[in-house]
Order: sequence, then C-alpha cells, then structure tokens
Amino acid sequence: MDCLLPEVLAALAGDTPVDVRMVVPPAALRAAPAPRADGKGVLGANMRYHVDGAHFTVQWADTTVDSERAAAILAQLEAAWPVLVDAGGWPAPVSSDTYLLWVVLDPELAGSGYTTVYTTDAYPNGYPVTYLNPDYYADEPEFGLSVAVHEFGHMLQFRLRDWLLGSADGWFWEATSEWIAERGAPALDTYAYSTWWYAQWPDGRFDRLEDNHPYGMVLLVAWLDERVFGLEGVRDTWLAGQDDDRTWDQLIADVAGRDFGELVAGMAAEVAAGTLRESAIYERPLRGATHPEAPGWATIDAPERYGTHFIDIEGGGANLVVEGEVIVAYVHDRVVTDVVPGESYTLVLTGTGEGGKVGYGVGMAPDEVEPEPSGCGCAVAARTGAGGAAWLGMGLALAIARRLPRRPSSM
Repeated sequence: MDCLLPEVLAALAGDTPVDVRMVVPPAALRAAPAPRADGKGVLGANMRYHVDGAHFTVQWADTTVDSERAAAILAQLEAAWPVLVDAGGWPAPVSSDTYLLWVVLDPELAGSGYTTVYTTDAYPNGYPVTYLNPDYYADEPEFGLSVAVHEFGHMLQFRLRDWLLGSADGWFWEATSEWIAERGAPALDTYAYSTWWYAQWPDGRFDRLEDNHPYGMVLLVAWLDERVFGLEGVRDTWLAGQDDDRTWDQLIADVAGRDFGELVAGMAAEVAAGTLRESAIYERPLRGATHPEAPGWATIDAPERYGTHFIDIEGGGANLVVEGEVIVAYVHDRVVTDVVPGESYTLVLTGTGEGGKVGYGVGMAPDEVEPEPSGCGCAVAARTGAGGAAWLGMGLALAIARRLPRRPSSM
C-alpha cells in the first residue's frame, strides 16, 4: 500500500501539494455536470473513457489503461457499497445522493492511489474524488482492487472528519481504511501485507507516521472490531469524531469505554498469541530480545508511547518481574495471561510513558537494595515468589490509573 493520504491532508491544510490535483480539480471536473438518462449524473464532463455503475464512475484518459481492469475496479467498488453503507451504516460520501463518485485511473500516479476533496458552491465542505494507479502491482490484480476499496474508505471518512486537522490525524484514517478494505472485500486479503509495517516497528508510537506505520495499525482496528465493539464501533468512533478535534486515542477510548493503553496492550498480546481471525496471514513482529532462559536481569529501551516490545523467553522462569512504565502480558501456547508461565513464553510490554528503560528478570535489579525487614514484608515476598507478576500487574495498573484522566462518567 502506498496511499498518499498524509500528503493530501497536508496539502488541504495549506502545504505545497506533491500532486496539484490534490487541491485543484482537473478540467473535466470543472466542467458543467453531465446528465444521465438512467440514473445519477456525473459531476463534471466525462473523460475520454469511462465505465459507470450505480454509485461510481471510473474514468480515464490514458489509452494504455485496460478497460477490463477498469470494469473490475468498478465492480469491486459497487460490491463494497452495500456492505459498508447499506448494511454497515456508514454515511454515504458527500455528493453521492445526486452524482456518481469519481474514480480516476492514472498509470503515472506516484503511489497506489489517494482520495482528496474539492469544494464548490454546492459542496462547500468538499466532495471526494479518488485517483488510482491501475499499474501499481499490475501482476497482482487483487492488490489493486483492495486499494480501490481502501480509497472508498477515505471517501466515507471525508464526510465525517475535518481534514484541516492535518496529516498528524492520518494514522487512524489509514488504519481504518485498511480494515475497510478487508470488511468491504473479504476475499482479497491483500490488506494483510500492511501488517509488515507494524511488525518492523512494533515499539513505535501508536500514531507514528514514518515508515508506513499507520497501515500496520490496521491490527488495532482489526482487534477492536473482533474483540471490543465490532465494525459498528469502528464506525461510531468516526461518527464521534465528526465536528470534533479530539485525538483518535481519546475518541477510541471513549467509544470503547476503556483506557486506550489497555486497548493497545490487548491488541499486542493477541498479535503475539496469533489469535485474531486472520493471524495466519499477518507478519510476525520483530523481537526486542530473545533469551534462552529467564535472565537474571536485563534492561531495554522502553517502547515509545503505546508501542510494544515482544521479548521471547525460551526457558521459562516463573519468578520473572518487570519494572517500568509498561503494561505487561505473557503469551504461552496461544494463551494470553498476566501470570508468568512456567515454560517458554513471549513477554509483551506496551509502553505507557515517553521513554526511559524497562527492566525485567528473576530477582532484584542490580541497583536495588534489599529493604530491611519491617512490620509488613508482603511487597518483598510478592516480588520474590511466583505471585510476583500479579503483584506487579496490580501496581502498574494503579500507577497508570493515577496518571490518566478519568473517562466521562457516562462511558
């Protein structure tokens, strides 16, 4: 996937566009609307070639574009409409009640595609137009069809979210549209390629824009859909963001009624366990470290905020403890637990702070002094016994709860 949405959001917010069409419609779209006798009209004049459906018009001027390819893209988009709009309840894109939605095929496009909006007197808040490169991954037509549905997702999003919030807002746009590509066209499955971008940088911030990380965060949307609130909740998060400048972590937490860090940690643990519906086709995240047995003590740079370290411990170690601003989970034999397994497992550490170090191992940290016995030795006993993980998890949960603002009482 090489969608140029972040560049579009930046251009719409006033930055210099990498493609002038991101802000200036082509001549055909500036012409008077073209009526149709048998359905919705076309907002503008038709290009040299076009194929029309019930909701979309696929248009192109380049003679090298394969008309069968164009027809396949149109058919895939029309098939996604009833799934997402009629049954899924996403509000239809702006202008689609009167006009067919424009999809322009351009083999010279720098990326796989993008969706932008143009404003007119009739549509002062903008109507969407998609550009697709039909030659991108030409040897794998399923990929191009998935990109088309991904861009349809952006058409839906532009109705609900103010693009003037800029490119920093774009991570959830991309993550959501990758999941829309799966839900709108479930037979294609090429959306799963995007999990590679999470797998390479699992310790990056949740809203990281570099290295195509937003596409990889499709894993969070998949987990939210499958485990928390369904596709309706994904849609409702976007509805909650309408005319609202709250950040996505706030919106997701409010719709889910749960702390955002806990949500990301839940996703990361199931990614490690391989228990999502299509985990078999997802990329395995890189490991922060691998140990043949539980170390006496080890440290690692903390993941960025709501990023995750996956650490494989191959020889057990039931007394392992963790120190740092992280949410801790353990995965053994495809089971997620907060109790340290006695056999090999993956230690899943999701950051809640902005850096620093995480320490983990059996026993006390090297720079930690054993406290003198006092009236109550419960904390020391818990840290040195098999219940150490449970004690630590409770302590971390309380610490996290103190740092985070309370959710509204209505949630």
